[in-house]
Amino acid sequence: MLSRKIRRAEEHKARKAARKAGLPDIPAPATADIPAPVEANVPDSNLQAAVAPQETFLDQIPEPGFPLPALAGISPARLAANRENAKLSCGARSPETRAISAQNHTIHGLARHQNGTFKILTSEDATAFEKLSESLIAEHSPQTPTESILINTMAQSSWLAARTQRLQDLCIDSDTGAITDEKKFSLYMRYQTTHTRAFHKCLNDLLKLRAEKRKADLGFEAQRIESEKHELKKQSHYWDVLKKDAFACRELSNLAAQNCDARRQNPAFDAEYEALLAKHGLQKNAWEAGSAA
Repeated sequence: MLSRKIRRAEEHKARKAARKAGLPDIPAPATADIPAPVEANVPDSNLQAAVAPQETFLDQIPEPGFPLPALAGISPARLAANRENAKLSCGARSPETRAISAQNHTIHGLARHQNGTFKILTSEDATAFEKLSESLIAEHSPQTPTESILINTMAQSSWLAARTQRLQDLCIDSDTGAITDEKKFSLYMRYQTTHTRAFHKCLNDLLKLRAEKRKADLGFEAQRIESEKHELKKQSHYWDVLKKDAFACRELSNLAAQNCDARRQNPAFDAEYEALLAKHGLQKNAWEAGSAA
């Protein structure tokens, strides 16, 4: 035999199923939790009659199928008319009416939906939100679409955080300071934390994005400066070589001039000079040979 708790749970489920099926709520028969003991001298036939199960309200629940008991009393003509009328109710059709009907269940407007919709309530000042957005744009001056999205999200998060604070104030008694609705107050606090964190996250992402961009720009600038230094170094080396060549040409020109003067003063200068070079194992270079000729 089932225990009292299990049996009551089964009776509760049966009553719930009966209510869903459209039957009246029939109370459970008032029977004792423990059946009366059977006398030992009762015949077998009487014993079977005594322990035979009696009909309860569970037996009155119909089998699943159509029509339901709640619709059994409706005439076929009225049922058909109801179905035809139901086809006429198709909800909002135009985009404007759909946008209006989508806000029918808006309670506080603090939740962000999947499409990221943001709505300013009728009790709020739309001009103030525009000023907030313009001030953030003027402060951060977005240069890319990503920065514009981050700044717009910052404005929305700040606005929603301020809305949560106003809703929290409505849950506090102005005279005693006691919280009048603990459930709503906790809900608004959680939303305030969420939107405050969203604001700071967008701000940090914006600063990080700009820091990375600045670092990349500095890297390109440093690379450009290094390239210019290398080019200047190459040009400097080129001019140094030209300068050394000019000095060498000037020295050779002075040497040729000295040789010419020596020949005019000493006709045997060439023979002595060649003998001196041969003594050291040297020869005249092309410049000296040309000057001698």
